[in-house]
Amino acid sequence: MNPNLQYLEAHTVGAQAMMVLGYVATPKQQPPVQTWYDSQRELLRLQNGFLISITGVNNYISTTEYTWAAPDQQGVQLPTSKTYSQPDQQIFNKTVALRFQPVPESTVNTSNSVLRKRLLEAAQQGRQPLVWFQEVPQPNSETPYSLHAFASNGSPVYGSQCLTPSACIEWLHRTNPAPKP
Repeated sequence: MNPNLQYLEAHTVGAQAMMVLGYVATPKQQPPVQTWYDSQRELLRLQNGFLISITGVNNYISTTEYTWAAPDQQGVQLPTSKTYSQPDQQIFNKTVALRFQPVPESTVNTSNSVLRKRLLEAAQQGRQPLVWFQEVPQPNSETPYSLHAFASNGSPVYGSQCLTPSACIEWLHRTNPAPKP
């Protein structure tokens, strides 16, 4: 890997990609938005480790807008709600409230996740512990599940979000994420 580039490994059911950071945009008073590309013209956009849009896969998300809470004492900034469109599912401009709970690193489930397992094994080899958050499903909601890990400086390292109950995507920074501004 070229040390001058930042890489992101992404996995979905039956597919994986090594992506390269194309550019970073910083919307006013919001976390940065990263745009990642792969060689098959797939595109993944993340805002502070949360999925904004994805193209080139089934059940893609065309756009997501988040409402952001202030960073916590560890510098992690989590969203409080999102409005998203998912045309394959006939979902347009749906708004859902989001709540997250901290998850102890020792209880993070690695079954069915090569990336999560690799990340936790690396953490055991002397790297600083990660800060994990899991989405808390709302009662009677079909809000897709998500799990996220952040470095001690609040930078996103890992994310997993489900587009539907059976179609999930996860990503892992393969190089150190850029420092937060």
